[in-house]
Amino acid sequence: MIALYGSRDGNPQKLLLWALQQTHGFAALPPLARTPLGKPYFPQYPGLHFNLSHSGPLTVCALSTLPVGVDIEQIRPRGASLPRYALTEGEYTTFQRMGGDWPAFYALWTRREAWCKYTGQGLKPQWKQDIPATGLSFGAYCGEGWQASVCGLEPPPEAILWKEDGAL
Repeated sequence: MIALYGSRDGNPQKLLLWALQQTHGFAALPPLARTPLGKPYFPQYPGLHFNLSHSGPLTVCALSTLPVGVDIEQIRPRGASLPRYALTEGEYTTFQRMGGDWPAFYALWTRREAWCKYTGQGLKPQWKQDIPATGLSFGAYCGEGWQASVCGLEPPPEAILWKEDGAL
């Protein structure tokens, strides 16, 4: 199962360390490396996968034994043409069915970003590709003024476990 942690202090490395303490008892953050396309990983722990995302003061961290991607976005109005530009045809149809508002856009956008981060290929090469309909597990989460999604091969958790201020 994917473990999902969140923080409202805007510090991804502190959140990652806290998540590793909760799940694996780590005392310090292991050395990090990046794939050629920029996805971070732990060279000393090839069976431990993680992904981070932040937007404003919000940060999320996903941990898994298999590749994982996560995204969080603060919901804020953008240019009116963004949904038509950023979403695939199918996503845009779904966006309209969901009401065509900014929470609907960010629900779809965080799903796409989480999938792109899961693959490790990044957004640009997968800009207008459809997300595979099978084989992946997605979790969607929202709160006041934010939306998040996680993508992986394992079942997502029901909720994000939020780190209380001062927990570290």
